[in-house]
Amino acid sequence: MTLNLRALFMSNEERTNTQHDTMKIFKKTILMLAMIAPAVFCFAQPQVCSVSLTDKQLTIKDFARAYCSQFEAGSFERKALAAFNEGTHQSRGVGGCDNCVVDSKNGYVSFTTFTYGTGKTIENQESLEMCYWNCDNKNEKLVAVNHINSSLGFDESFLTFYRYNVKTKKMRLIEAPFDHMPQPIDLLDENNASRMTVDAVQNATGEDSNGYQPFFQLPRTGTDISVRMSDTSAVPESQQVTCVMQWNGSGFNLKK
Repeated sequence: MTLNLRALFMSNEERTNTQHDTMKIFKKTILMLAMIAPAVFCFAQPQVCSVSLTDKQLTIKDFARAYCSQFEAGSFERKALAAFNEGTHQSRGVGGCDNCVVDSKNGYVSFTTFTYGTGKTIENQESLEMCYWNCDNKNEKLVAVNHINSSLGFDESFLTFYRYNVKTKKMRLIEAPFDHMPQPIDLLDENNASRMTVDAVQNATGEDSNGYQPFFQLPRTGTDISVRMSDTSAVPESQQVTCVMQWNGSGFNLKK
């Protein structure tokens, strides 16, 4: 048993102040956890997905089914899965419309829901797109899942990757197979960007940096992933560039 000798000789006032300080720290810790938890929850992804073939040949719909079925009923992913099962189509409602693309030939699917604002203008757009690549080793396939949210000219993407094993028929979550993770500075045209723009991009922190962050779009045709700034109005158009993550048979190399 360990005795706290200082506590034994504390006055009532000191003891009360210490208790108050401890409670303040406890409350701050709870508040921080409450702020962090939603972000962790929002980006939680399935670690392993078992892939079942619906036909003799593996298609993008099999990967989409394996991934989307991991989420709860009523989730956006389950809504996307139902749309994928219907095939390519569009549907309209009172508050918005949906657009679904199922391109099995090119190994690509996407589901987008548009929410109308006043005057039937599109206020928000949420998308889920997926595609896959055949790896050079013949034993694996790389599957990409991209969640996109667009609102008032600001685009945000959350890109994750899975490596599918042909023998085990399982896709496992992996780190982005990039030789270099794109940074905001990579999206500036080094020949045209002004010193002021470069400084603004390099020194931006917190919410001020959101518009400079990379925005990814998966290829429906071809093999390269395009990368641009999340907010194309964040810097003059002439000072920014669209990069590509170029497929190399197992992962990607950044090319400007």
